Amino acid sequence: MANEISTFDLERLANAYQIRIWQCRKLGRRWSFIAGAGVEKVLPSQLVYEAGDLGFFVQAETFNEAALVEELKKLTTKSICC
Repeated sequence: MANEISTFDLERLANAYQIRIWQCRKLGRRWSFIAGAGVEKVLPSQLVYEAGDLGFFVQAETFNEAALVEELKKLTTKSICC
């Protein structure tokens, strides 16, 4: 199971890439909303990264998908240590 990302990190990503982003957890065949950030856009959403049962959806016209996915990978695998 991947680690959830904080709302602060979601807002930082939304501002940096000028996107609407939200994270969801897969329950069966459906996605359940956890948190989101960014300005609502009238665009179709796309699943850009999936780690275990956690997925990240984005609404944007253009953005650097490779860089965003790389940041999401780092944030979801961040270890929690004492």
